Amino acid sequence: MELEDMLYDDDLDIQDIIQNGFPRRRIERTDYFETMDDYGFFRRFRLTKPTVAALLEEIEDGLVYNNQINNPVSPMTQLLLTLRFFASNGHQTSIGDFIGCHQSTASRIINKVSRAIANLRPLYVKMPQTNIEKLQTQEEFYRVARFPRVIGVIDCTHVKLQSPGDSGYGLRRFLLTPLLNPQTRGDQLYNESHIRTRNIIERVNGILKRRFPVLAYGFRCNVENVLPIIVATTVLYNKARRMGEDEPPPAEGIDENILEYLVDQGNIPVMGEENNNRNVLNHRQQIIEHFFNNLNIH
Repeated sequence: MELEDMLYDDDLDIQDIIQNGFPRRRIERTDYFETMDDYGFFRRFRLTKPTVAALLEEIEDGLVYNNQINNPVSPMTQLLLTLRFFASNGHQTSIGDFIGCHQSTASRIINKVSRAIANLRPLYVKMPQTNIEKLQTQEEFYRVARFPRVIGVIDCTHVKLQSPGDSGYGLRRFLLTPLLNPQTRGDQLYNESHIRTRNIIERVNGILKRRFPVLAYGFRCNVENVLPIIVATTVLYNKARRMGEDEPPPAEGIDENILEYLVDQGNIPVMGEENNNRNVLNHRQQIIEHFFNNLNIH
């Protein structure tokens, strides 16, 4: 090729860049849903393929980009990126590399998908509504440690944040706390039954953190972005149960000993705050006298 022809071609390339901009580099992203085997998929993303496919149907409309400019990340890839983050120690840069995007893009996707999943909360995280549901729930809880009239339990657990807060649970007519200084046999049986019944949610918190280790390792983002993640992982846990999933194998890239240590460190001893309201105190005392003074718990 003559020098003049080469210069002419260079001029055409420059004109094309001026008119259309620099050509964009198209990133080819791996389709992990199609290419990864079922065991490896379950291990890396903490949900089975059928559960992920069903979940995507529920949130896909909120993940689709309005156009295909700049090689947008597909809804499935957005979901898998977010699930991979939930299964990690919280480093977004490595999660972005895993999928093939910049850390800032990964952060935006995680926030968007987490909020989309968290919006499913009314379908997956709810108290019993009808009288029949309440009675069934009360019977199931009573069989645990013979604590009466329970339709739900709560427990504290640490999720590390940049701006943490702490607060105890106060005694209410609808929220019974343990006695700080049990005096009688009935008081002691009340506390024992309370602890054994409440242990259900303590175990669930541990299971939740083992399935989604980021809850144990902690977050490097603002509280406003952490709250949807906590709700989203709870939704995913309940959806997995509805889908009949087993517990997933150990998460890839996570040291099990460190994870167990962090889960244990996250347990918070329940120190109920007493209430000076006499009606509330009498309500708890009536329950103790009526159900626990003559009760033997084995």
